Amino acid sequence: MEEDDPVVQEIPVFLSQALTKNLYIYQYPVRPANRDWSNANVENVSIKPRNKLVRMEIGLDTYSDKYCSSKGEQIAVNTDGVHGLIKDKEREKSRYFKTDVMDKIVYESSSTCVDTQHYAIGILQDKELHCTPIQGIVQLRPSYSYCDKQDKRKQDKNELDVSDDEEKEPEIQQVTVKFARVETEVAKKAREKSFHTISQKVAEEQWYDALWKSSKSDQAELERLKLFSATSSDGSALTLEARDYIKELVPSAEEDEQETEKTQTLQEAIKEILLDAKLMTFTELREAVRRSGIQSGDAALLGALGGAACCVRGLWAPRSHDVYPRATPAPPRLLCAARDHVLYLFTQHPYVDRRKITAAVRLPASEVLGILQSVAKLNPNTGWELLLPPDLAFEAKYPEIIQRQNLYWEARQRQFNEMLMGECVPKRQRKKSQRDSISSDTMLSPKPRCNSVSEEESDRKRYKNKSASGVGKRTRHVSGGPDT
Repeated sequence: MEEDDPVVQEIPVFLSQALTKNLYIYQYPVRPANRDWSNANVENVSIKPRNKLVRMEIGLDTYSDKYCSSKGEQIAVNTDGVHGLIKDKEREKSRYFKTDVMDKIVYESSSTCVDTQHYAIGILQDKELHCTPIQGIVQLRPSYSYCDKQDKRKQDKNELDVSDDEEKEPEIQQVTVKFARVETEVAKKAREKSFHTISQKVAEEQWYDALWKSSKSDQAELERLKLFSATSSDGSALTLEARDYIKELVPSAEEDEQETEKTQTLQEAIKEILLDAKLMTFTELREAVRRSGIQSGDAALLGALGGAACCVRGLWAPRSHDVYPRATPAPPRLLCAARDHVLYLFTQHPYVDRRKITAAVRLPASEVLGILQSVAKLNPNTGWELLLPPDLAFEAKYPEIIQRQNLYWEARQRQFNEMLMGECVPKRQRKKSQRDSISSDTMLSPKPRCNSVSEEESDRKRYKNKSASGVGKRTRHVSGGPDT
């Protein structure tokens, strides 16, 4: 670097390993760059994990003005044939297009880059560069396999026409006998690397259905948060010698495995400590980890906390799926959602109301009370508050971690709201059926407290009737019966 070329800005670089084994780059060479997949109708996605292939079925708008119906019908007829009024189940399963027109486009991938060890995805935010190594790069192009099906149908039709003709006498053909030679190791390796062998292996692996989530969904947002590293570095590696710096930058395989095992051991220790303490500050957690016999710096501890705990107002608590790992009287999914909802409320308000939470999560009051007692205490004057006061010092020292945790809680709260909206209609229907059954039972057998009198009142009425038996008008008026 020349002396007259000063450094304008220094940007810290962080490495995230959360999505390294499952992160791929999808490229669409023939699709316009200004067209994204937000409005695409993705009907099905399949993968071949061993060969790293992807197959996507994109539905077409057959009612669009730009869609040629006659051409679509012709392609469907050439591919699947003409369908009669009587439907055959086996034939329906083998159809390429589900309707009588071309209603979808299939994209299939191909690997473009075999060696992707030196490629990564980077995100620049708040003057920080977060990099995540990728597993592979695939390119998706439209597949025209339905044309192969058209050719096969034509061939089968021609063979059927030939079989209908008069059988001809078989011609005499010369037969040559060949003996296979012993295959050498070089020939075997060459055969295994041949295009025919590789294509055969790819064809033998079956397709597995995958789950497609839009880029704007909450699941996609939670996965994108993993692209940010929770490790905070002070740049101490830049003070090392060149050889030591390269060794730290690219560790050996054994050192990498040891570092992975150390991180997993640290996360397990954090989970056990938090499950026992329920809520801790970062300082208390660091001391507890050291007392357990694990020596780690603040950067390693923060990196392990990102996958083992959650942060609320600067305090650390265990993840809900670690608190409710097994079956309980209430479904673990509902308990986890309710606990996340409570923790989210504490990120927004210093106090919460138990009655409002019980009405929102739709769980028994005892379960809600247990969730609150695990992270909060009751203040008779204001309501339920956290067991510990907020750690303002941690929030001021690590604002980027607090920001990512807040994004995590917002995504979890949106999932909670969607779950309640999905369960809203069935619950109303069940309530309505209960009201109907109660009203019908009431009509058949009225409740004693509303429509019956006590024994004392009946004796009193019986005595009055006997004493007034000589007066016809009074008797008729009391009994209410017809005049005899």
